Amino acid sequence: MMLNHSESSAGGHDPGVPPPGHRVLAFLGGASRLVSEDTCRGCFMNRAEDELPGLLAPVHDDGVVTVRQDAEWAVPGFMVVGVRPHIGALDEMELPLVERLGRVTHAVRRAMRDRLGLAAVQMYQEEKLDRPHFHVWMLPLWPDVMAAHGINPRIYESNITDYLSLFALAEQESAIRRCADEVRRFLSEVPGLSAATQP
Repeated sequence: MMLNHSESSAGGHDPGVPPPGHRVLAFLGGASRLVSEDTCRGCFMNRAEDELPGLLAPVHDDGVVTVRQDAEWAVPGFMVVGVRPHIGALDEMELPLVERLGRVTHAVRRAMRDRLGLAAVQMYQEEKLDRPHFHVWMLPLWPDVMAAHGINPRIYESNITDYLSLFALAEQESAIRRCADEVRRFLSEVPGLSAATQP
């Protein structure tokens, strides 16, 4: 069930409080989705790609590994490297897929440096206890924003949540599209990166 951010959900529930057994998945630049509480976000995004906002179209997709703008935060160039199979952790993958992820992640970082001019990127890989689906966040540290707001990039001392909240979609949409286009073009030029692999 698609929901606009301002609409209530099914059965007259408050949109901020999903009905029992459900949760709401919010997406950058688009409607929210009311789903069963056991729905994995990664699997949902792979299954319902045509329903996602255009901002979230993959900049790379070899059938197994995808790269796309983060689904929730409007930071230009915030790329997420994920896998299509429902795999929760790195050690659950066969080594050829781990190597493939490494090559794609390496190429994305090169694109972020060469095409977006980013000297610093933070990478996170979290293993959720509930509904894990492997993905790596590649968060750009835009130096002008960091400096203007006193954002400390050291993870254990950081206020990165404050940093993320500084980027509003209304102000950043064109920059998000430009960054995605630059990364897409760079990745399309990397020899052998588009060849499909098996999980």
